[in-house]
Amino acid sequence: MADLTINGRVVRVVFADEAKPYSVFEVATGEGPVFVAAQYAGIAPGQEVRVTGGFKDHPRYGRRFRATTVLVLAPEGIDGLVAWLGSGRVPGVGPKLAARIVGHFGSATREILEAGADRLAEAPGIGRAKAAAIAQAWSSERTVRETFVLLCDIGLTPSQASRAVRVFGEEAPARVKANPYELARVVPGIGFRTADGIAFRIGIEASSPLRLRAAARHVLESAAEAGHLYLAIEALLEESVRVTGRSEEELRLAVADLTAGGEFVEEAGPEGVLVYSVPLWRAEVQAARRLRLLSAQEIQPIPTDGLAGDAVALAPSQVRALSTVVSASVAVLTGGPGTGKTTIISALLRAGERAGRKVVLAAPTGRAAMRMKEATGHEAKTLHRLLEFNPRDGRFARNESFPLDADWVVVDESSMLDAVMLDVLLRAIAPGTRLTLVGDADQLPPVGPGDPFRALAASGTVPVARLHEVFRQGTGSSIVAAAYRILSGKEPLSAPDQGDQPGDFHLVIREEPEEIARMVETLVADRIGARFGLDPRTDVQVLAPMRKGDCGTDALNKRLRARLNPQAGDHPGLAPGDRVIQNRNNYDREVFNGDIGSVVAASGDGGVRVRFDDREVAFDSEEAADLSLAHAITVHKSQGSEFAAVVVVVSTQHWVMLRRNLLYTAVTRGRRLVVVCGSRRAIRVALDNARLEPRNTRMVERLREG
Repeated sequence: MADLTINGRVVRVVFADEAKPYSVFEVATGEGPVFVAAQYAGIAPGQEVRVTGGFKDHPRYGRRFRATTVLVLAPEGIDGLVAWLGSGRVPGVGPKLAARIVGHFGSATREILEAGADRLAEAPGIGRAKAAAIAQAWSSERTVRETFVLLCDIGLTPSQASRAVRVFGEEAPARVKANPYELARVVPGIGFRTADGIAFRIGIEASSPLRLRAAARHVLESAAEAGHLYLAIEALLEESVRVTGRSEEELRLAVADLTAGGEFVEEAGPEGVLVYSVPLWRAEVQAARRLRLLSAQEIQPIPTDGLAGDAVALAPSQVRALSTVVSASVAVLTGGPGTGKTTIISALLRAGERAGRKVVLAAPTGRAAMRMKEATGHEAKTLHRLLEFNPRDGRFARNESFPLDADWVVVDESSMLDAVMLDVLLRAIAPGTRLTLVGDADQLPPVGPGDPFRALAASGTVPVARLHEVFRQGTGSSIVAAAYRILSGKEPLSAPDQGDQPGDFHLVIREEPEEIARMVETLVADRIGARFGLDPRTDVQVLAPMRKGDCGTDALNKRLRARLNPQAGDHPGLAPGDRVIQNRNNYDREVFNGDIGSVVAASGDGGVRVRFDDREVAFDSEEAADLSLAHAITVHKSQGSEFAAVVVVVSTQHWVMLRRNLLYTAVTRGRRLVVVCGSRRAIRVALDNARLEPRNTRMVERLREG
């Protein structure tokens, strides 16, 4: 059926999320009001719009017009101009003043607005500043409207055009026509394939060097997203040929151009010629060099006499580990759950304080830093906060010229450090400062490229203290036992009840994905709270390997939201009662990637208030785009976090992600209760897949140089 087109004036905005973008607004038409839902940002009352799409019935909100395109028109007629001027887009101009302006100029108002501030100032009660603001708003809206139309003519969708305008402004059409592949590099949500399609529409040849260079960048960036610091040139060329359909020789010339232009670095390696992007090559080379220099420092061991008599007694294996750490300028401390890593950190803190050393604690995520502080009683910061990251310019204040004020830096959850973050940290560590990296080498590798923690531990260039003895007793001990069975490739065992105390680890077998999803819903919404006295809205975290599928986080969040927060219904945005996770560091609000909270209020414009632990934070609509539902999150998202109770989902639908270290990481996130719910076949696949995905990195070789 052909699309319908509706013209009218926006009466009110029901909901808006500029970052997605998405909005619901009421349009007055000659045949009555129409509620429009569209992937469009920046809609405002008083705008004249032309929307194209079709009507659909919404289960909760009724009949709506789902718009595929939205075009904001210049307001027509006296009423439209009054509505536009009084819509609130110009501070200090409301409906009364708008009516006075239009009443003064009448049918010439449009021409006056085009003429600018000088003519507008002729209206009574309009000063120069206000006249200039009105003229600027009119000009800006006209420019955005014209820019938007040009971008859609080029081939962008309305939502893509909106994002491009936000990034490039009125230069967007010219920038896109000159190099559409720039969209993929700087505009969120637009990838190489989209840019490639636009390039073909505007006549860029398939053999264009512009296209071939963009394809090579895309392939290397995709490899970095998969954790690799480099690609062998043959692998880079093969994938680039597949992406573009052009010859290997053409792509080889494109790679040579990028290398000559300073974007790529080529170096000889065991696999032949290796190709890095310059930032990743520099991070790996500099981090290895700095680690070699730090570890070569001669330092005085810090005395540990008498620590065994402190509040927490140290076992002989822990004493040996502590001795290793305090005697080295750079050291690695690694061990699984229950082996006492936190005990060692607390002991080295006491040793450092007794010796008059300033010890600072840090972790990659906010939740990991909070756990570190709670466990040691000592201040701990995220690495970004410790290194004084400035989100406005993307730089860290702490560096070689302004190093950390510390004698000893201890970083927990170091297995989460990627090559770039380690390089940034090492830049800020002055000569003579000790560095201790603490982590569990059996957990998942970092989300970013490289795997420096394991590389450092395997290199043989720094002392490594490995904790094997398990000390945890009581609550959580069966969780630890299950984790070690998983590490050895054995199926974990459900823990029996101890008197009136239920076991803290349970294995629940369901074979079909739909059965697993239903059981997860039942466990979280009904059983765990009743049996363990835990609040399913705040204490229970569901972890799954992937977002997609019946047992993925997307589907599980929908199920759990319906049970745990039914009043949210099919609300298009976040609603009060939703459990949410922050997906990016927000330094202005002091909320960090991985922080989990609950929505306590939501405004009509897409803003929300969220409670994180003991404080509430207000987000505007743009900031709220960094929040997503968190009744269920991926295992990777859970790294560095710990929860009172965890339900781990294991399904054959997530076959490609099923690995022993993923299951181990998920299980070790639980503190009081862990339930693994899934098919026996999927669990067996995960247990049998102990192969670590190799990451293309030369960190070990670089650490051993010299």
